[in-house]
Amino acid sequence: MFLLPGFAGVMVFYLLPFLEVVRRSFLKSGNGAFVGIDNYQTVFVNNAFRLAARNTLLYIALGVPLLMGISLILALLLRNLVPRRKFVSAMLLPMAVPAAVMVLVLRILIDRQGLINGIVTNMSEKIAMLPAFEGIDYLNSGWALAIVVCSFLWKNTGYMVILWLAGLAALPKEVEEAARVDGANRWQNWHYIIRPGLSGSFFTIGMLSVLQIFKSYREVWMVAGNYPQEKIYFLQHLLQNWYLKLEFDRMAALTVLLSLVLLAVCLCLQKRLEPDGERAAVKKNKCANRVRRRWALCKSYRGK
Repeated sequence: MFLLPGFAGVMVFYLLPFLEVVRRSFLKSGNGAFVGIDNYQTVFVNNAFRLAARNTLLYIALGVPLLMGISLILALLLRNLVPRRKFVSAMLLPMAVPAAVMVLVLRILIDRQGLINGIVTNMSEKIAMLPAFEGIDYLNSGWALAIVVCSFLWKNTGYMVILWLAGLAALPKEVEEAARVDGANRWQNWHYIIRPGLSGSFFTIGMLSVLQIFKSYREVWMVAGNYPQEKIYFLQHLLQNWYLKLEFDRMAALTVLLSLVLLAVCLCLQKRLEPDGERAAVKKNKCANRVRRRWALCKSYRGK
C-alpha cells in the first residue's frame, strides 16, 4: 500500500507511454499498418543515425570517465580539508546557472568575435614571431566536441563531487587508521580500502553521469541549433529533426533501441561495479574482525 501511489504514477506517466512507443515502433506512422521490423531496419541503414550514434558514443566515452575521474580527485582533495563548505558551495554554483545564461556565457567566450579570439588576436599582434590570427568559429571547427565536453564537465563536476564526498564519509575511519598503523602508504590505502568501499558509489555516479550526458543536449541545441557541426550531431538532434518531419515510426524505433542500450549499460555497470550482497557482507565481516584485532593491539601498545 505504501508503494502503490508511486507505482501508479510510474505506470501512468512512464511505463504505459513507453509500451505505446514500443507498439508504434512496429507500425507505419501514416496509416497505422503493421510493418514488423521495417522501422528498425530503416533506422540502422540511415547515414544520419550512424553519424549521430558514433558521435554520441564518443561523447559518452570522453565525458563520463573525465567527469568521474576529475570529481573523484577533487573529492579526495576536499575530504580532509577542514573549511571545505565554501568550496563545495562554489562547485554547486554551475548547477544553479540557467541554461540560457550558460549558453550566453559560452557564446561570449567562443564566438568568432568572442573573448578567446580577442585574447589570441591581441597576443599575435604584440608578439611579432606569432602569425596573424583572424579568429576561429569554434563551434563550426574541430574544437566543437572538446568545447561541448568542457561545458558538460563545468556543469556537472560539483554535483558529482558531493556524491563522492557522501560515499567517502560512509567509509569506516577505523580501517584507514589501522592501515596507517600497519604502515600502508597512500596508494595502498586507496587500492585496498577506499576503492573497494566506493564500489556502490562508482555504480551510482557512473549511471548518473551517463544520464547527465543525455540531458546535456539542451545546451548543445541552444548554442548550435538543429544542424550543428558534424562532430556534435548527437542522437537527440536526430530525434528532434525526425519529430519536426513527423516521422514518428522512426522516432519510436530509435527510442526503443536507446532504451535497450541504456538498460544494457545499467546491467553491465551493476555487474561490474556494484558488489554482490553476500560476498560483500562476508568481506565486510572479515575486514571488521581484522580491524578490531589490530585496533585492540594498537591500543595495548599505546597503554604500554
